[in-house]
Amino acid sequence: MIQRKDVPAAWYFEGMEVTETDTGIEISACVLKHRDDIYPFEEVSFDLIPDDKVKVAYDLYVVLDQETNKMDYMLVRTYIEPDGYYPGYRGEKRLIHTLLTIEVDTAGNRSGTIRNYHE
Repeated sequence: MIQRKDVPAAWYFEGMEVTETDTGIEISACVLKHRDDIYPFEEVSFDLIPDDKVKVAYDLYVVLDQETNKMDYMLVRTYIEPDGYYPGYRGEKRLIHTLLTIEVDTAGNRSGTIRNYHE
């Protein structure tokens, strides 16, 4: 089961709707606000595809390129070790939020968290 959590944050979204579909996740166009800065995000979607041998994790990060001041999503699909371990964020851009973490088992069952960062 995928749960949803409301999280008050200094970097918060306005207009974001996250929808779980039969095939994956859809996210509406929205903006991320922080102080006087506004970062637009386009509508996106992605499939949650199970692997036939091991569980997989999907992490959707919100990252900031500090050189260009451009914000973006970064989707990472990771194979989960038998002991449940998988690495977290290892990107070069500044991590602002982990928007969602969803695990998909070999039968296609989903569990995880979608976070709603709000003012």
